[in-house]
Amino acid sequence: MNKQMHVALAMVLAAAAGSAAAQSNVTVYGVIDTSVGRGYKSDASAEMMSGYTDTSKLGFRGSEDLGNGLKANFQLEGEIGSDTGAWTEGFKRQSWVGLSGSFGEVMLGRTTTPQNRLMGTFDLNGTADGSSAMKVLGIAANGAFMSSRQSNQIQYATPKLGGFQARVAYGFSETVSGTAGDKKDFLQLAASYQTGGLTLGAAFQPKSMSTQAAVGATDNRNGYALGAKYNFGVAEASVIYTRNEKRTEGDGIGIGIAAPIGAWKVGAQFARLTNVKNADGTKSAKEGANAFELFANYSLSKRTALYAAYGSVNSKAETAFSLARDNTMAVGVIHKF
Repeated sequence: MNKQMHVALAMVLAAAAGSAAAQSNVTVYGVIDTSVGRGYKSDASAEMMSGYTDTSKLGFRGSEDLGNGLKANFQLEGEIGSDTGAWTEGFKRQSWVGLSGSFGEVMLGRTTTPQNRLMGTFDLNGTADGSSAMKVLGIAANGAFMSSRQSNQIQYATPKLGGFQARVAYGFSETVSGTAGDKKDFLQLAASYQTGGLTLGAAFQPKSMSTQAAVGATDNRNGYALGAKYNFGVAEASVIYTRNEKRTEGDGIGIGIAAPIGAWKVGAQFARLTNVKNADGTKSAKEGANAFELFANYSLSKRTALYAAYGSVNSKAETAFSLARDNTMAVGVIHKF
């Protein structure tokens, strides 16, 4: 960590501590996830890894009561390499300020997208970074469009109304020339509905408003995702369909089942790319790529758990995504504070 980052982090910590003492409305939170295993993209037979099931991170969030139900809110969040102690790119995960009230919530800055906030629930292993069957194929439940977070956003969330909530985000590209290669502003929408054990969700990324659609690009299209999950009590099952906003990234489906057994949660998930085209419209080598994962998590407390996971891809996926190997596995511990 360079000197400037040390100074910046010290200032944030001091400000957070002072505000917390004065108003008790600032929370320091984080996740430490460290494991031993091997990843899809590593040649090492075994190594220590950070963030295999959840990104290791440190953050600050808080709010101020402005009266009449109106609140000012903020969040700062950065990634930590728990295996090395490295601080990665400052607060690039979350950096926003906004207002909330009976009208809902508005956020300004860099934050997760509507798809991320409402669709991640359909990955039953918490969108695990290391073993996720959907992520390795590029159809992550929480970020298949563009990525899971975007800068320069204005995001609005409706109040929760009888189990329904919607989010819409507009992001500024902050380029003005309009020449080939420049990025467009973007627009993204998502909605979810929950009743009893049933959860439904949808997300939409219009072709004309996509940060992946550089000026002059022809690969982009309207993208959308649909998800459904049902909790039967003894187990929960989930299915998600994604039509990526790029033809060359394709369409895909993910299905999963997970069950609580005492302090354990065990499950399995499968994903497949069903329709992928090359830039010239011909069938892509990615089509037919599939992956699966097995996972077991054991809760030692509400904040600490042990986990083990295994994932595997077929030869199409291994080749198309230039993976170092066709399987991944790890055992680790995760602590949330």
